[in-house]
Amino acid sequence: MRILASAFLPLAFVSFAYAQDLPDGPGKDVTVRVCGACHDAGVVAQYHNSKDDWQPIVDDMRGRGADGSDADFKLIVDYLGHYFGPTVFINKAPESEIETLGLTSAEAAAIVKYRQANGDFKDMDSLRKVPGLDMKKLEPIQSRILFQ
Repeated sequence: MRILASAFLPLAFVSFAYAQDLPDGPGKDVTVRVCGACHDAGVVAQYHNSKDDWQPIVDDMRGRGADGSDADFKLIVDYLGHYFGPTVFINKAPESEIETLGLTSAEAAAIVKYRQANGDFKDMDSLRKVPGLDMKKLEPIQSRILFQ
């Protein structure tokens, strides 16, 4: 029994560490509880799917026995779609695509206008220079923003 405990204890800490790396936001706790019951909830960090693409994945997990309410599963799909949604090439994307990051149309327009006037963005710091942009919205989803 001690051998089993010593083998699985480190895995529990690794799983907890990955879950801690998930962005804070509505649905994180439910995602960790429901998804983390079977596998490391942090495994999602390597994917960038739309809500429409996350839905069948979550449905499949539910069919395999993931335990949660309808509201839990909706919250999980919303969380995954927002924090692990499709990447956006910020230097090429039109306003409509930039809005998928959770920005208002005015913020997306400001990014495009600033980009046209000042050239491509190099990194998150250069995005901070855009007037009227709420960086608090972008910080937890930095992995979705590409500068190439």
